[in-house]
Formats: sequence, structure tokens, C-alpha cells
Amino acid sequence: MSSSDAHKVLIRESSLTSKGEAELPKAKLAVELALVATLASMLIISSVFSTLMSDFIVRSSGTIITMSPLHVEGKDIKDALGRTVYLRGINKVEFADDPDGIWMDETIWDEANVKAELDAMKSWGVNLIRCHQAVEHWKYDMNQPYAGISHKAAIKRLLQLAAERGIYVVYDAYRVTNYWNGGDQDPLPYPPYQLSQGASSVIANQQQFVEWWASVANELKDYTNVIFELWNEPCGDDTAMRSWFNISQRCITAIRATGATQLIIFQWEMACWVNLDYPPPSNEASTMDWVWQANLTDPTGNLVYSTHLYRTYGHFHHSQPTFWNAWNYSDIQLAFQYFKFPQVVSNYPLIIGEIGADLSKTGTELQHELTALDNCFKLFEEMQIHYVPFWWREIGIFALHNGVPNFAPNEAGQIVKSHLLSP
Repeated sequence: MSSSDAHKVLIRESSLTSKGEAELPKAKLAVELALVATLASMLIISSVFSTLMSDFIVRSSGTIITMSPLHVEGKDIKDALGRTVYLRGINKVEFADDPDGIWMDETIWDEANVKAELDAMKSWGVNLIRCHQAVEHWKYDMNQPYAGISHKAAIKRLLQLAAERGIYVVYDAYRVTNYWNGGDQDPLPYPPYQLSQGASSVIANQQQFVEWWASVANELKDYTNVIFELWNEPCGDDTAMRSWFNISQRCITAIRATGATQLIIFQWEMACWVNLDYPPPSNEASTMDWVWQANLTDPTGNLVYSTHLYRTYGHFHHSQPTFWNAWNYSDIQLAFQYFKFPQVVSNYPLIIGEIGADLSKTGTELQHELTALDNCFKLFEEMQIHYVPFWWREIGIFALHNGVPNFAPNEAGQIVKSHLLSP
């Protein structure tokens, strides 16, 4: 029934009673009026839903795909319909190497390969991929001479293809110049903190980095499944920290000035760590205190905080009787308390941007790595912490699968996949 038909019914009922023509029994009138009210409510809800959906459609290959924008409400991430969203996925890092990424082990952009990898990720239960970027790729819209697609075009197409599969994408700034141009993991993206070869010719000062983020946000603000991460593992001394807090606030302000409302992920330091035998406040540790020290403001309120965790690097360890990395549930739970995870997740969304099991270990130590990974995921899920394991590759100590064409999970990948697919 259309809204005009419902209106006609209401008019007809009014005219019957006003003219005294065949007055309906009161019971029948009550039933019909209730029916009309229900239909009218359905029409209103349908109209509101359609309006909301029209605000977040992604058109790809002639197909309209609905992908809800995300926002923060207190400690939760929610979609446009108010449903809580739990982000869990994997790190896809190769945009930091090649402008168009590396897909199916090839440096040439081939959409069939991109789709195949995304389908494999989706089959694991992924709803988020974290993509590491080199700043110069976006700034100069670089492309491989043989790839046939530029960086910006590749990113935008990836966002469309990911949306078709219900996947959000983190655009994560990782280093200033790419791997082939001498790129390194820069502690901060501007002088004097850069390590990448030629970095100062790409980002010469703090203002240029702020402008770079404004450019990214301006072009991607209409892609509702993109998430912005200001910098991967920013770190340094107290002077660097104060500088980063200031520049991050300027970046947030610049991003919002474009009209972009997407989530922004903020991090300080590479990771949290603690000596479980000599914990804070009596002894040094890397905790989440910086969340409050940074004191960032965002007019949309859509800030998400992040840190990284790796057992193999001693992020939760004992020193008595000798140094050893913890692996059991109770020790890791205690470490999370020292990190102040409970205080953060009581107030803000928290995402673990990287975590992995070191597969170069052998014997009992390998089993401890795998057990620690599983226990971390259990605690993340209990505490409603979002997480993104490292990395979607078949090489390296943190590999998750055995490569093309099937992307079969290895020992660590089996643990990751089981958790991603869990309710």
C-alpha cells in the first residue's frame, strides 16, 4: 500500500463517520484504524531506512553496494543503524612497497588477483584489512610503468571491491618513501625524525604532512568503508611525543575540514610492554597513559586508539628467575591490566593493529607463541577489543597462510581463522 493509499483510507473513514453513512461497528473501526497506523509506521520506517541507505552506497561495476559508515558511541563502534560493529581482520602491507600493492605475488595490478585475495580473506571471516602506505605514492599518484593503474585509482578500486564483500579498509600511513626508493619505517613522517632515503624531499615539514592527510581525506571522504590511521608506530622521546600529539590534532582538524567523518585511528609508541615481575607504577612500562596525555579532540567524536603486541619481542615478560616471555592466559590478562586496557575500553574503542606468533621458533617455544596468540584473541574478544593480526603473507616469521592459489592457513593462520569465524 502506498502512502497515498493509506491517506485515502484515513479520509474515507473520516467521511463515513462524519456523514453518518453506514457507520462501522466500533470494533471493526478500531481494527482498521490500527491497521492503517501500522502501515503508516512501516512507510515512515521504510522512508527513513531508504534515506540512510542512500547516504552510504558504493557504486561498482553498475552494482549498488550498501556499506554503512561507522561512528563512535562511547566505547563502541557502530554503523548507521546503531548496530555495534566488531572489527577483526588482517594486515595487507604491500602498498608500502608498490603503488598498486602486491596481489597473488604479482606486482602488476590484476583485478582478478585482487578479487581472489579478497575472497580468500572473506572466507576467513575478515571484515577489515589494514593496508600500509608510502606517503609518496599518494602525493605523486605514482604507478608502476607496467601496471596500468595509479596508486589513487588502485586504492579507490580496492575500496569498491572490499565494499562488495562487506570489508572495511584502513589506509595506514607507514613510511614516507617506498621500499624500492630506500623507504624505511619512519618513527615520525617529518624532519628530523625521518629515516627513509629522500624523505625530506617528499615531506619537508610538519605542515606538508598535515596537507597530505587533507588531500587523502578529501578524495576518499565519499568511500564509507575507509578508515584513516595517522601513522604506524609513531615513537621517540618526550619532545617527539609532544610534537606528534600536536601534529595529530592538526591532522584531525584538517581531515574534518574536508567533510570526512570516517573513523581516525591514533597511536603512540610501537607497542605496550611490561615486566610482570616489576610492574608499574614502581617500575617502567609502556602503558596506554598517552591516550589521556594526548587529549585529542574530534568534532565528530570518531577517534579510535591503537597499540601493537608481540610476545616474541618481550611485550609481556618475566625477569625472574631468568628472562622469559609469558604465554599463559592469566599472565597475559595481568599484563593487559598493567597496560590499562580496561580503563581504555571502558571509555573508547581500542584496536590492536598488529599481533602475531613468531613461527621461526621451534619446539616448546613455538607452542608457547601459538598459545599466547590464542589467549590474546580470547582476551580481546572478552574485552571487546578490535584486532588485526600481522600479516597476510606466506613469508616472514608472522606469515598466516601458505600462499597461492588456496591461501591455506598455517599453524598461526588456523588460530586466526578460527577466531575470525567465531561469533
